[in-house]
Parts: sequence; structure tokens; C-alpha cells
Amino acid sequence: MERSKSLSIQSIKRYKIFTAIMLSMIMLAYIYIMGFSDNWTSRLIAVSYIVLGVFVYWPRVRDFLKKIKEVSYDKENLYVKEGEYEIQIPFYEVKDIEIMSLDGLYKFTLYHHDQFGNEVICKPSLWYPLNHKRIDAELNRIRGLVRKAHHEYHDKIGSGQALPSNLL
Repeated sequence: MERSKSLSIQSIKRYKIFTAIMLSMIMLAYIYIMGFSDNWTSRLIAVSYIVLGVFVYWPRVRDFLKKIKEVSYDKENLYVKEGEYEIQIPFYEVKDIEIMSLDGLYKFTLYHHDQFGNEVICKPSLWYPLNHKRIDAELNRIRGLVRKAHHEYHDKIGSGQALPSNLL
């Protein structure tokens, strides 16, 4: 079946790099400002922020940015791609679709764990706050496909028809 549309921005790699750089710049600017203080406690706080940033903050940012995937879909499946690998997730495996942040990151929660985990995060648009109606309409269309797939799946279970082979 031909894929309907890509749900991720085209330059996902550039978005990840830009986000990492901007978050790091904000933290470094704060440390820089604190370091110019004549007060020794402010300098101690600046040094502690550097240590926390290297050992706590940056690994969490890196792990979060790794979760953002390229996502496309057709009438029956979600396709999640990272690098050379792509998996096909039937819509009846999607538990929930929700917005995660104000800049338009969406999270697809899955019933079962796959090679990317039990949630898939995607960024449909760089301009999300400005074009939210179009993106939200597209996500609502996907929610409708998920509901339809859930009903069809439960009807197959109830009628005794053979289940899809990936559930056996």
C-alpha cells in the first residue's frame, strides 16, 4: 500500500542538532553570566552547573533527541524510520496519540514494546504553533484510523477470524 504522508519534518537531523545547540547555548550563557559575579558562591554555582550539565543534563538531552523519529503512514500502518532501519506498526498497536510540548512534538504510545521502545516521538512541523490547525487535523485523521483499526481488530477477535501473523 502506498504511504499517504510523512508525518515528520524533512530535516529531522538538522532539528536535533539545532535543538541541542540552542539548549547548550542557554545553559552556557547562564554559566557565563554567573561566572562574572564577584561573589564566590555565584562562581561555585557556575562550576556546579558545568558539572551537572556534563554529567546529568547533556546525557538526558541526547537520549531525548534520539527518541525523535521519522514517521510516515498509510491507511493501515505507521512506519517508523531511524537511519537505515524502518519498522511497520499496525494502527491497532497504537494505544494513544498526544502532544508532548508546545513546539509540536507528538508521542505515539504503543501497546507493545518494539525495537524503538513503547513510544515513538515525531515532529510534524517546524512551524507548529503557526500551522497547528493543519497538523492537528492530520493527527485527528490518524486518531480516526487508529480507532477504526481498533474496532476492526476487536471484531476479528470476537468473530474468531485468524489474527494477523505478527500477533501469533
